[in-house]
Formats: sequence, C-alpha cells, structure tokens
Amino acid sequence: MLGQRRRLRQVRPNRSVNKMIENKIHITKLAAAERQLRAAIRMYFEDEDELAIHTVASAAYKVLADLKAERGLDEVADWHLTSFFYVIRDFRRGTLPSHLTQNEEFMSWVAGMAAQLPISGDTKPEDLAVTVSRRATIDYWNEKNKTANFLKHADRDPRAALPLDEIDNEALLMQAYCAYRDLTPDELGNEGLVFRIFIGAKSPETEITDYEFNDLVQKISAVPESERKRLCGHIVRGLNTA
Repeated sequence: MLGQRRRLRQVRPNRSVNKMIENKIHITKLAAAERQLRAAIRMYFEDEDELAIHTVASAAYKVLADLKAERGLDEVADWHLTSFFYVIRDFRRGTLPSHLTQNEEFMSWVAGMAAQLPISGDTKPEDLAVTVSRRATIDYWNEKNKTANFLKHADRDPRAALPLDEIDNEALLMQAYCAYRDLTPDELGNEGLVFRIFIGAKSPETEITDYEFNDLVQKISAVPESERKRLCGHIVRGLNTA
C-alpha cells in the first residue's frame, strides 16, 4: 500500500564468501628457512652485499638449528662431528686434497686425531655419536651469532665496529645447508644443488662417491676460481627459469 513503509529485507552475510576473503597463506618454519637459505645462496653467487647475505643466512640457520633440537638433534654436536669426521675419513682413504696434504703441521694433527678416533675409510657419520657440554654449546652460539647480533642490535653497543674479515659467509651457508639436509632429504632446490657442486669443485680430487654430479664438479673446478661464483649464479638462474 502507498504510504506504508516497506520493510527492508535484512541481507545475511554470505559465510562462504567471507571465509574466502579471510583465507590467508601460511608458511611453516622449515619452508621459511628454506626460502631464506635459497635466497642467501643466490645473493652469495651474485656477489651481493656480504652483510645482507650474512643476515639472511644466519636467520635461516638459527631456525634450522631450533627445528633440529625439536626433533632431538643437536646442531652443535653435529658440527663438531663433521668438523673432523670427513677429514679423518678421507685421510684413511688417502683422498685428502693436495692443498691439505702439503701442510705438514695440519697432517700431523690429522694423523694424531686418526690414531685416537674409531674412524676408518668405510665409517659413516651415523656410526658415531658426539656429545658436547652446555658450556661448549653456549660458546658455539655466542661465537656463531656475534656478527648477526651486531647487524641486528645497537642498544648496548652503538659505537661498536665489526671487522669485515671475520665474516665467512661460505662456511655459514655450508653449515645451514647441512642443517637443512639433516631435516629433509630435499636438495634445497636448484640453489642447494649448485651450491653443493660449487663446494665440491674446491677439492675436485676428492671424489664424492655418494654424489651423482662428479662430472659437473670436475668441469666447474676447471673454471678459474674467480669466475666460479658468477658461473654458478648463471646456472641457478637458468635452472630456475627453465
């Protein structure tokens, strides 16, 4: 009827539409560390800023170490194991690279360690168990986090300075890569694959018997060392865009 107010119909919200709007993309800790580490490797190959590389790689490494701890694995103990295991194993095999065997002081240390430890040419890392003290763990992380903390905070030491020659991003990336592989058999994408080949090319005379890319290692080792990082960056870009 004219003059009678029309009752407005209440429109109920469409729950399915609202749910779609509210959906968000989530990422796991492991996936986040993977993305950070892959980005850090790309930055390293492209010779980008060493401080930026260190910041990104350190963040990934700490997350990976925490994930290992949650699974009952000890990153510090694993680091101590790998720091001498492969050297002694390759010493037993007679496959240490020449730049090491020519160092008499180093070889004397290796021989002494080999005489004390039950490591043969056939021993695998999982055959051994290493434990470290709480003090050793604290000292390890204090040293490992020193540069990352310098780049992250300025509340306690605003006038501090950092010696740039103390930054070893290659070693950091290698430790983070190994920690990642301890958590998953994934190769860390093309970046991890090429980084592993890059490291192998530093000692081409040491055959990586469990690795299927020895031919590529040998080819990259033939490239002048000053050009290897750039070449590896080019290979990663090509693989990622293929």
